Amino acid sequence: MKPITDYQDYRRYMRDFYEEKKKSGFTWREFSKVAGFASPSYLKLVSEGKSSLSRVGLPRVANAMGLTGYELTYFEKMVEFGNAKNDTKKKAAFAELT
Repeated sequence: MKPITDYQDYRRYMRDFYEEKKKSGFTWREFSKVAGFASPSYLKLVSEGKSSLSRVGLPRVANAMGLTGYELTYFEKMVEFGNAKNDTKKKAAFAELT
């Protein structure tokens, strides 16, 4: 899998993480369970852009993916950028991301 800093889209990063883990039998259900979500398909919906990752869910997903240090910070900035509601917030989040 590519380094996290090669991504700007947290959904794409989550999909790639899943695809890498899927080779050893990992499922969306297991991913959601490890992250502490009741819905077995929630993270799949997030990765497809049908739902957004909340501030509450972000650390749970990051922990399930084993992100720490700069990877965790970068993931947080990707989520902020991806969830920004207007151009001003999106530009500010992108500046922090880069």
